[in-house]
Amino acid sequence: MIEDMNISPNVHTFTILVDAYAKSGKLDDAKQIIKIMNGRGEYPDIVTYTSLMQAYCSQGQMDEALDVLSTIKSKKMMPDCYTYNILLDAYCRELKLDIAMVLYRNMECEGLSPTVVTHNILLHGLCRLGKTMEALAFFYKIQELGHKPDIIIYQTLLGGLCKSNYVDKALSFFQTMECNGLIPESKTYNIIICGCLWNKKYNEASKLVHKMVDCGFSADALTTSLLQQILTKVQDPTLLAMHQKCLQSGNYEQ
Repeated sequence: MIEDMNISPNVHTFTILVDAYAKSGKLDDAKQIIKIMNGRGEYPDIVTYTSLMQAYCSQGQMDEALDVLSTIKSKKMMPDCYTYNILLDAYCRELKLDIAMVLYRNMECEGLSPTVVTHNILLHGLCRLGKTMEALAFFYKIQELGHKPDIIIYQTLLGGLCKSNYVDKALSFFQTMECNGLIPESKTYNIIICGCLWNKKYNEASKLVHKMVDCGFSADALTTSLLQQILTKVQDPTLLAMHQKCLQSGNYEQ
């Protein structure tokens, strides 16, 4: 079609096609386009290969994704943080943290400075596996390297600590976050409130609910459900007051 219009496709045109086929799961067609590119001297660039690699990752074909990374390097191209983040995220979702950490170290050896996104991917992976102490150690390590954690990283770590029943540590981190000038968001409050409720720290949860509402935020669906669940079993005055405070703040967040 393009050639019928006397338009000669270039690397950008072909890359759009590769990306479209890759995102629709048609990997054989995507690879065929790359073959055509090579045959016409319009050689794939880092964007082309990254699109293909992302498609392999989304389908859990990690060996093929690593082959694409090897191809990128063999073509004397330099993979960037975005390329590595795709692989790290996929391996963390596959619960293969050992491989993810090897890739992370490879990034550093290649002179790439990991981004906040990189660190959050690995922290989330560690927390998901219940390796909370390792997540904490990694959190401190990235600070020592001069990287400043953002609100997303704190939320990831707070969630991991709460799920591993380290709610006192989570409360301490919540205070540290505020002292570091990071303003809690609605999601931040709901994470720590749920952690307190799970661990029966109703007084702490109540104080956080009041603070959250005073800041203009509301309970989300998970907090609402958990609070109502507990109230069916425990008729605690603190819980009842907390529930009333949430109702007064307006509609629950969905």
